[in-house]
Amino acid sequence: MISIEKVLNSRCSCDFDGNPKNDHWGMFANNKHPSQENLQVVLECCNASQFSDGKLLHWFKDEYLFLGFEKVTEPFEMRLLHIESGMQQEAVYLACTALALGTCIFNMGINGTENEDKMLTVRHLILENIGSYGTEKFSTSAPGPEKPFKKWKNLSEPKRDGSMQCLSELRQLTLSKNIGIQADETDVSQMLWAAKGRTPHYVKSHPWGLTIPTYGGGQNYTDIYLFKKNKLFRYVNWTTPLSECWWIAGNPTHDIKPEGNVNISSELEDANVAIIVSRNEETNRALWEVGYMIENMLLQARSLGISYKTKVFTTDETEKLKIQGLPDTVAALLL
Repeated sequence: MISIEKVLNSRCSCDFDGNPKNDHWGMFANNKHPSQENLQVVLECCNASQFSDGKLLHWFKDEYLFLGFEKVTEPFEMRLLHIESGMQQEAVYLACTALALGTCIFNMGINGTENEDKMLTVRHLILENIGSYGTEKFSTSAPGPEKPFKKWKNLSEPKRDGSMQCLSELRQLTLSKNIGIQADETDVSQMLWAAKGRTPHYVKSHPWGLTIPTYGGGQNYTDIYLFKKNKLFRYVNWTTPLSECWWIAGNPTHDIKPEGNVNISSELEDANVAIIVSRNEETNRALWEVGYMIENMLLQARSLGISYKTKVFTTDETEKLKIQGLPDTVAALLL
């Protein structure tokens, strides 16, 4: 049984170079294709829950799994579909990890590629993989010993294994769950790690990776904020600012930094606690990354047994939140 937390901690991209510390951490078994049964499981996990009424697409061509959606003209609907495509991309990663398969995204531009009536976002190569963690395909370890994990001040240590099986939950994720316990501080800490926490694999030859994939190894396309009792905190997973050569200085961590008091309850439907996701650039790759984080948090919430509701901010709500000091907010998980 491969748990949700173990899958989140073990997820990584693969390549063919045979060296986990050169480019991607995982290693494909040369041209060894998965069984049709396993590929069918991956496809079942592609049926992501949706905010929009649009049509998500997935199909195989020339050994690649293509993801995208039918084009729409309304801007907000297009925004929703890009977020949903990100959720779909992450579902492929998580399903492959749980099945001990290797995968890697082959990008199709930072905004995707239009093709007649379709918007193509990414294509995945899916093959068998050689053990990504020595002889093992999973890990419950924290990052280290290079660039060891630094002690956090305001959050509890994240769990990297659990008791709930990943694949069965991945097939039935929902955007809200009314029946469940109220999230406590330990649950909130775990949710933040699931969204964008540090894990024990290298990313683009540098320690350390994340629970989500990143376009070209970029670290700063999005930010995460915690809203709690009218106070705002920013989640940090590295001890120094994420500059261009972020890996040279600093260490992985798991913490929150206070940003001040805010009056945003109405935009958060009067929730006492919320995890807010924003983007730092006006690209679709940032919206896909928002989708990755939402997918991970939905899955983690299932494991914790907590109640939650997901919302995507309207244009008006985003502008109101900007006045309160939050940048380009995209979505939130209300706890």
